[in-house]
Amino acid sequence: MLKRLLKWHRRIALFCLVPFLIWALSGLLHPIMSHFAKAPRIDAAPVQVNTQYLQNYAQLRDLLNKARIEHFSHASLIQYDGRYYYQIREVKFNELLVHYLPIDGQVSNLTDHQYAQSLASKWSKANIVESRLITQFSPAYPEINRVLPAYRFTLDNGNLLYIDTLGKRVTAHNTPMRESLSYWFKQLHTWQFIGERNSIVRIIPMLLISSALFVMALLGLIAYSLLWSRIKSTHLNTQTMHRTAGLSLSLCLLGFSSSSMHILIDKFYPQSFRQVAPNNTLNTQALTHDPIQALALANGDNFQLVAIKGEIYSQVVTFNKRRMQFSYWQDAPKNVTNQLLAEQVLSTQLDVRGQVFHAEKIDKFGPTYGFINKRLPVIQLRFEQSPSTLYSVEPHTGYIAAVDDTWQNARSWHFGYLHKYHFLNPIGKDLRDSVIAIICLGLVSVAILGTSIYFARTARQRRARKQRDLNNNELLKITKEQA
Repeated sequence: MLKRLLKWHRRIALFCLVPFLIWALSGLLHPIMSHFAKAPRIDAAPVQVNTQYLQNYAQLRDLLNKARIEHFSHASLIQYDGRYYYQIREVKFNELLVHYLPIDGQVSNLTDHQYAQSLASKWSKANIVESRLITQFSPAYPEINRVLPAYRFTLDNGNLLYIDTLGKRVTAHNTPMRESLSYWFKQLHTWQFIGERNSIVRIIPMLLISSALFVMALLGLIAYSLLWSRIKSTHLNTQTMHRTAGLSLSLCLLGFSSSSMHILIDKFYPQSFRQVAPNNTLNTQALTHDPIQALALANGDNFQLVAIKGEIYSQVVTFNKRRMQFSYWQDAPKNVTNQLLAEQVLSTQLDVRGQVFHAEKIDKFGPTYGFINKRLPVIQLRFEQSPSTLYSVEPHTGYIAAVDDTWQNARSWHFGYLHKYHFLNPIGKDLRDSVIAIICLGLVSVAILGTSIYFARTARQRRARKQRDLNNNELLKITKEQA
């Protein structure tokens, strides 16, 4: 029985050898990107407006009518080159158009690209060499960045900066080396060269290899554990090193392969909410209050317009140590809450309704809302009819940032703890990544040792077979001569 287990362990190991080596070595690209190709952090200061400079201005509704904008989905204030503008996103013929209307009512040709470039120059304190509008994710700007569209700017130091003008934020800042490593990580570790993220052409081969690696590690662990008392040796040779290191690292491989299987199975059920755009359609004629007056009364730093139950409100933003606080105004403060806005977003976009039993504003990443989600702040809701599902909504854009049910939580825990080793976070990210790198290199060494042992044994067996054949032929020849 044990011999059969070992036989299949060797067969599966040979079958998985090349993809396993590619996976293990390309996995090292992730800590390399984090520690050796990371761009310096950019301090993206919030866009704040001082209302004392907004004494003489044109009403937003009048400017919208003048520009013949009947429906829009975003309105806020920005400052550019000493002038203040209403930033408006118009939805027209399924196309998103961003307009900049000077609050003084004068003519201006400011474009979204120009404003994005001004933010990039201001925040990076560098010159812009090249720019481009990004409308879809790619290996250089992967889906993990969450925000589209975004402007990509090449700085004079070679770094690449991505700006979201509506959110007024940096969505990514990469060095050329990081983007190159990210490209190869996607190609070699996630096999993006085969197919798209949710393509079964990519998922099925990866799932097959991951499952085979799990079975191979399990067979080796069982067989060598049961045989250990008979095969252990005080002599240091390739067999001893392979068996000892293999037993020591087999649990790590079981964790890597099983968490990969979990992630790949999850790809069969894509999270459709990520493709849903906010349905914050605002009708110009429904705007009955002055947002700038509401901003002044609230003593806020900026505003967005939001529609709740058919009425338009100014969502006034106040920055407190970079954290965004929201209040809702028309001509006076209104009894509207972040929870009510989040409920409406979920109702209109995902048809989720019911009695809320948990509501919380999240201002930083943590156990219930990881860094992978990117967007902050968010309002988290749980409903009585599905208490295990946690919805996270970004209130100032209307985007649904995350939907975490039991399956998603299990997948996140499985991948986070058995693939990325988040349980080692208390010792620091540097040490954690060093441990993972050592494990990956150890697994590669075990695979190479096992392969060399297999082929060396095969070569010895072939030589012994040839020698036996020669001996048998000589014996037969002698027998014939004696006869």
